[in-house]
Amino acid sequence: MFVVDNINAFNNKALNWKNNCHFYHDLKPLERFSDAIQTQLHEALPDDWWVVITDVIGSTKAIETGNYKKVNTVGVACIAAVTNVNRNIEIPFVFGGDGATFAVPNKLIEQLIPALRGAQKLSSESFYLVLRIGLVSVGTLTKKNLWVNVAKVRLSPLLNNATFSGRGWEEAERLVKTQDEINVLRVHYEDGVAEANFEGFECRWQGVPSFNGHKLSLLVSAMTNDANANLKIYQEVYEKINEIYGTVANYHPLRPSKMQLTLNPQLLSHELRVRSSQENRWKKLKYFAKMLFQNLAGKYLFAHHIDTEAVKWSRYRDELVENTDFRKFDGILRMVIDGNDAQTAELEAFLAAKHHARLLVYGMHKSREALVTCLVQSYTGNHLHFVDGSDGGYAMAARGLKQQLMLFKKNNNQPTY
Repeated sequence: MFVVDNINAFNNKALNWKNNCHFYHDLKPLERFSDAIQTQLHEALPDDWWVVITDVIGSTKAIETGNYKKVNTVGVACIAAVTNVNRNIEIPFVFGGDGATFAVPNKLIEQLIPALRGAQKLSSESFYLVLRIGLVSVGTLTKKNLWVNVAKVRLSPLLNNATFSGRGWEEAERLVKTQDEINVLRVHYEDGVAEANFEGFECRWQGVPSFNGHKLSLLVSAMTNDANANLKIYQEVYEKINEIYGTVANYHPLRPSKMQLTLNPQLLSHELRVRSSQENRWKKLKYFAKMLFQNLAGKYLFAHHIDTEAVKWSRYRDELVENTDFRKFDGILRMVIDGNDAQTAELEAFLAAKHHARLLVYGMHKSREALVTCLVQSYTGNHLHFVDGSDGGYAMAARGLKQQLMLFKKNNNQPTY
């Protein structure tokens, strides 16, 4: 088992690695989400970067016992901890519902480990969940001829969303989840300093009800041995979604007019636990009062379309919808879609046919509403919002995908790397 003291052992193998800490920042953004699945537009990560895998162990069981909001909160809090390590370095990540996957330059690793431990400590002490974290060097993956590629898609003038491709990401996750795997740098908060900065984490919105029937959390993974064939599969799936559901505005899980700030203490408690986990009772009370006051003020300002120097309240909810990650690609197409039963049945019939043809595996889960958890660097454009199904949509959809994947591999039809 590796701990942070073993970093030098990894670094000794990193001779001639260059300083590429601004590699992701310097990538030209793709302008449309449909380009995200065009994997030939992605770039290979430098060998001196690391893939960081975080996930809540036993998330499905936690969700089944009603703790889906806790699982979701821990996943986003981990993103806040990582991105706050050094805001001058842009870090690509994809939120998965019960955790996230990151790519981080080698230069940040020694600063990153205490922050990751801090996220683990928060997960354990404030939410009673075990957050598994492991790092795999990109160089280890590329030596196995596994691609570890990345691109970014423009969400708005100030924000981009990361997109990943290549079997290296999948292999990194497999290694991290394999006990005693020697090529993994494992993180345990008991092993040293555990300090994370969760600034920017916010969770102040009511759940967003369905407009057409339900929120569908969807996962699709192409399974052929040919990258071009897989690209065609993803294109066909995305085109089918647009054919069934119509324009993005029709199936987007959020609407500006439906976004309502909450005054529910139970919902606000999740942000409170993250942002004041190490504070005394008096400071916790002050933070809670601050949230209530800000949401009360926000409700009034939203209702009257009043702008302030700090926030353009008349525009903020439009920006929020624009800056959501409701569709993303990390080798798996991930979407939260607002639709009805007939539309979902048509989509499932299409996917089932592709699955029976051994072209893809998929998972889907219907939820009554969408959860929104936020990472706010500023209220003037630089705020990112993570969307998931209210009862653990992505995690529950992943259960179905994994079941199909196990049968697929059992029949010895695994994709080549």
